[in-house]
Amino acid sequence: MKPARFAYVAPDSIEDVLDALDRFGDEAKVLSGGQSLVPMMNFRLARPEVIVDIGRVGGLDGMSVVNGSLTVGARVIHARLEAPTGAMPDGRTEPLGGVLGSLLPEVARFVGHLPIRARGTFGGSIAHADPAAEWCILARTLDAEMVALRRGGERVIAAADFFETVFTTALEPEELLAAVHLPILGDDWRAGFCEFSRRAGDFAVVAAMTAVRLDPATGAISEARIGVGGVAGVPVRLPAAEATLVGEVPGAEVHAAAAEVAAGEVDPAGDLHGSAAYRRDLVRAMVARALAQGAGAPG
Repeated sequence: MKPARFAYVAPDSIEDVLDALDRFGDEAKVLSGGQSLVPMMNFRLARPEVIVDIGRVGGLDGMSVVNGSLTVGARVIHARLEAPTGAMPDGRTEPLGGVLGSLLPEVARFVGHLPIRARGTFGGSIAHADPAAEWCILARTLDAEMVALRRGGERVIAAADFFETVFTTALEPEELLAAVHLPILGDDWRAGFCEFSRRAGDFAVVAAMTAVRLDPATGAISEARIGVGGVAGVPVRLPAAEATLVGEVPGAEVHAAAAEVAAGEVDPAGDLHGSAAYRRDLVRAMVARALAQGAGAPG
């Protein structure tokens, strides 16, 4: 199929983008890489009256490291995160090291196929809000912050408040997702990511991300984060499973116990990809594997 008729505007500046969104409101959709929106338009699942193409707009495709966080511009393509670099406060650009620098490439390789990673954008994936999308799971697990611009100001939205339900976020029609702040995890953190999909490049049936902070004196876990996708309308954190890890030294038995709690903490619906019980089994397996992956040395 082909998309329904629409008007097309291609602003040259962020200010012009915000003017267009303010003018057209919920009749408009923002086009970045087009890897999510265009297929939905072709299937008539999305019928925007106006497309606002931000492909020519500068200032949205950079990454910078400031005050302990990595700011990823909305137009940064997936492929760039397979070998991330950040602009430092003194103007230098260097590879992003540490735990986050290792985690981002690990996640990026699961995003679609190479043509999708070469065209699709980080911000486009976040704004599209597919509950099984890798970057949405990462944002929710790491408590990312979303920067939304509108005429006359901006607001910062916590990931816990940003994802509302399937393909729905807290962005207002006149707002543009401009950037995402990701915390740079210190060397006392360990992180892992694992997903199961039917075929390489497909969206995950279930995916899990884990991040644990170790007490340098005892080696025990002092803080834990577990996020999963594919089990609800949004990516979710699993606080009960996280609590079982705190105070424990990482190991196979500890990981298995947390994974068991995680499987009981979700309430997925069955669909053509698998029953609810099957998805719970996948949660159990993916959480245990992500924890085991993260038990190694920091990146």
